[in-house]
Order: sequence, then structure tokens, then C-alpha cells
Amino acid sequence: MKEKLKHWFDRIHLPRGVVLVGDLVIIASVFVFVLLLRYSFTTILIDPRHVALQMAAGAPFFLLGAWLFRPYKGLIRHTAMHDVVVVIKAHLIGSLGLIFVSTVLSTYVPGLFIPNSVIIVHFFVSAMTLVAVRLFVQYMYRRITSERVAKMNIMIYGAGEVGLMAKTVIRADRRLQYNVVGFIDDNPALHGKTVRGVQIYPPDVAFGKIIPMKDVAEVVIAISPDFITKQRKREIVDRCLEHHVQVKAVPAPAHWINGQLRTDIIQRVRIEDLLGRPPIKIDNHEVSEGIRNRRVMVTGGAGSIGSEIVRQLCTFHPESIVLVDQAESALFDLQMELKVKFPDSPLFYEVADVTDRFRMDRILERYRPEIIYHASAYKHVPLMEDNPYEALRTNVGGTKNMADLAVAHGVLKFVMVSTDKAVNPTNVMGASKRLCELYVQSVAELDRPVTQFITTRFGNVLGSNGSVIPLFRKQIEKGGPVTITHREIIRYFMTIPEACQLVLEAGFLGKGGEIFLFDMGEPVKILDLAKKMISLSGLKPYEDIDIVETGLRPGEKLYEELLATRETTQPTPHEKIMVARIRPKDYRRSPPQDRGTPHGPRHRRRTRTGAPDEGDLAQVCVE
Repeated sequence: MKEKLKHWFDRIHLPRGVVLVGDLVIIASVFVFVLLLRYSFTTILIDPRHVALQMAAGAPFFLLGAWLFRPYKGLIRHTAMHDVVVVIKAHLIGSLGLIFVSTVLSTYVPGLFIPNSVIIVHFFVSAMTLVAVRLFVQYMYRRITSERVAKMNIMIYGAGEVGLMAKTVIRADRRLQYNVVGFIDDNPALHGKTVRGVQIYPPDVAFGKIIPMKDVAEVVIAISPDFITKQRKREIVDRCLEHHVQVKAVPAPAHWINGQLRTDIIQRVRIEDLLGRPPIKIDNHEVSEGIRNRRVMVTGGAGSIGSEIVRQLCTFHPESIVLVDQAESALFDLQMELKVKFPDSPLFYEVADVTDRFRMDRILERYRPEIIYHASAYKHVPLMEDNPYEALRTNVGGTKNMADLAVAHGVLKFVMVSTDKAVNPTNVMGASKRLCELYVQSVAELDRPVTQFITTRFGNVLGSNGSVIPLFRKQIEKGGPVTITHREIIRYFMTIPEACQLVLEAGFLGKGGEIFLFDMGEPVKILDLAKKMISLSGLKPYEDIDIVETGLRPGEKLYEELLATRETTQPTPHEKIMVARIRPKDYRRSPPQDRGTPHGPRHRRRTRTGAPDEGDLAQVCVE
């Protein structure tokens, strides 16, 4: 029988006219009922001809309300709050029409007089009946079409507006076999109260008693980002994972589809959501004034950092932006993206290699940039250990070309993107970036050019190409193992937008020759990061997914630094941005004379990985 009803519900859709007629029948029936009630069911006091006349006079107003608000258009089986409001609005028009009939038309036709009490009671009773019929049909549809399967008990963290919306959409989605057994909220004023039939618990009670007792399998964090800090979110997630409870989160309203919350955008908490910090406050006015109507160039424009710099630059309305990159496919993909996001931005794309001095000279001559953001570099430590020539040719040679050409073409600002691996470098990539820093500083100090040379130095960025988080995610998706190089290894992280904000801001804080640092926050132990990512995926570390140590790679450090041993920092107008106080260097000093011929023993000496002996680079980089 249930299958037949389910089949009938799925196939039958009442025509709009039938729904409209049904509504009018309900309205008329309630009108007669209220009249009988008004006269204590004494039919002798009611003239059927007057009743028929009153209903005929009021019908056009109810039809007008139906025409204006279309309450018959919605699918009754899927009635929502919007449909309820529409029904009430349409019915209100009809009731106002009855008042008009009773007060105005009855002066000409006495039989049209209707007691005010009848009109008022009729409005409320008939509106409630119309809504009740729709909700009953909705209830029966859900009951008949729902499958008899065990539901998963969940709790919603946050009993505010977002939490209530989350409960509503979760309950309305028949695909989700969820049973909301309670809210959790940090606000003591809400503890012990009930909202929409669900009790609100304090965190200690929820985690200590309710979650184990009701076998809660999942917690949905439903708090607007404006009302929860990253630190508090981390604490909630950690507590959930301690109890082996899965964690999902409602995204910020800006990510809702057409302003509506839907269950398919309630996703598992991502590790990036927990590692970020409150955004630094950037002086957008100063950056905007500095970039507006300027000609800007970004090298490495298709990379993780370069492409985000371009996206942020587009919001400041420069005269033109030139993107330079040798990665043709990545540059093409970015071109397609920016055409959609910033159709009016004057963007120019050049496939070129920064080590090709002649080509870059022609590009600068053509576009005459006033600001250059130099983000072009090789950055993968293990790969550069095996390819030291390319690391030096591209990172050092490319930076030298761009710095020299910036001076030659009268560029006003040259902002170089560096890395924390340039501090006390132990690998080829870090050493090459330190050489870049030294060369840029030497040009700024020796030549005293018009160009202001500025360096930004920061740590790992979340989600960049080849970074640890995407690697771990792929390993988890494949079933493991997750590989780490050492259980004690520690890294600092920041988001790509944060890094690019620093780059843009540094260009207008600096006067030339500075190295700017960013407060990277708390260090993250990579082993803990791997464990948390596995747990957030609904799996158990070392049980479902193994974690394997592979040993430190050549040139890799256990700890990254932002300052060299003899460097200190001094503050800037922004509390999260510092400038390194660099010890003076004599850039005029002649290089060491007897270092061997290109084919002599000195140049043949290599580490076991093929990288140059550290003495070759450390002599220049860490003096």
C-alpha cells in the first residue's frame, strides 16, 4: 500500500486551477462555519440568500489576492515558510475586501453587512486552515516517501540564526538521514532552553554527557565567521576529534547559493580553515593610491603567489597589468579566469623567461612598467638540490636581469618575493634566494637608483602548488600512507591572500633596501598536521591511514627561520609586519681570487645529491 501511495505522490501533480478552487472551497466553508459560530448555530438567524450574496461579493477580492501573490503555484508537498507567507498575504487581500463589502457596499445593499467579529475570526481560522492543509500534505509526503533507515544523530554547534537555518535545511533534505538531537552554544543565557523542539546544551555537558549517551556521530559548526575566532574554531574541532566525532561547517553567507543555505555546501572542515589567522589590517587606501593608474608588471604571474597578486591588483584599478610567465598552459588558464572575473581590467600576457635578458628588455621597453612584483622563481627544495644550475640560473640570473632592467628603464618600485629558506640556507633553493636578496640590496645601496628595491620574506603558503597540504590530501584520498620526512619537523604557514597582501603593502611601506617579514603566527608540527587531516577525513591515524617517516630530504631543515643569526627586527606601522634590521655588508669588496678554474677541483666538488658543496654557496650567502 505504501509503495502505491509513494508512486501516486511521485506521479500526481495537482493542476493550479484545482489548488485555487480547493482554496476557495476552504475559504467559503470556513465563512459559513464562522457565521454559524457567531449565531450559536441558530440557523433561523441566518438568511442563506444574504450569505450567498456576501460570498459572491467577497469572491472577487479573494481571486484578486490569488492573482497578485499566486499561492496556488507552489508544490504543496514541498511547502516552505515562503509559501506560508504568500498564502497569508493573498488571504489578507480577500479579508480586506470583505471589510470593504461590509462597510461600503452594505450601505447600498443591506444584505451585504457582515459583523466585524466574523471577518476577523474568518481571517485567522481560514488562514490557519489553508496553511494546515499544506503542511499536512507535506508531512504525509515525507512520511510515505521516506525510507525506513536508521538515522545518524548529529548536533549543531551554534543556536543562533545560522544554526537554526542549518537545522531547517538538514531536516528538509530527505537525502540526509540525520536526526538533530541538540544544539551546543557558548552563550550561558541559552543553556537549558529549547528552540524548535531541540534543547541547547553548554559545551561541557554536550561533550561530556550528551554526545556519548546519544551516540552522536557528527557536529555541524553553524556560526557566522563574524562571531567565532580561528582559535575557538580550532578548540571546537579538537574537542570533536577527541570524541571521534566528525566535524562539518556551514560556510560564510557569502558562499551560499543565491543567498540560500543548502545542505550540499555544508562540508567537512578543511585544515586550511584551522591554520589561518585573523587577517592583517592592510592600509588599502595607501595601496590603492599607489597602484591606481600605474603600469604594473608581475613576473611569475601564473604561479600561486603571482596569480593572487594579479587578482588583488585588479581591484585597485591600475592603468595596466603585464603578466610574465614561461608556463604557457598555466598562463592561458589564468587568462580565461581573469577574463570572467575582471572583464574590464587592462591585462596583458607575455610568455617569456626572466633569464632571457633581451626578451625582458623588449617587454619593459614596450609596456614601461612603473612597479614590478618579481615572483618568478623555482621553489621546490628537493628538485633544486638535483638541479642546482637551473636554480641559480633562474632564481639568481632572473632576479639580476629584472633588477638591472628595472634600473635601466626607470621603474619606480621593484618588490621581490623571497622565502624563509633564504635565512641561514642549507639547500640550493634557499641559497639562491639569499643571493637574490643580497643582489637586490646591493643594487639599492651601491647604485642609489630611482628604483626602490624592496624584499618580502615569508614562510609556507597554504594550498600553493606542491605544498604539503595538497600532497597529504591526495595521499589520504588514495588510502595512504601519509609520508612525512621527520616526526619533529616544524613549519610556519600563511594563506596565499595573506602573503600577497604583505607583498602589496610592503611596496608602499618601504623606501628601498628593506626586507619585510610577516608575523607567521604559531609554528605547526607536520606530524600533528598529518594526524589532524586524517581525522578530519573521518579516519583514524595509524589505523585507517598509516603515517610513514621517510627521513629528511637533502637540504631540508627541521625548523625554518625568518631571521638570520645577527638580524633583528624593528616595527612598522602594522603590528603584523616587521622590517629586518640587516647588518651592513661591504658590497664593493672584490670576490675571492683563487677559487679554481671552471673545470678545476673546486667546481667538481659536489654533495652526494649532486648539489654544489655548501662551501661554494655559503661563502657568499651566509657571510
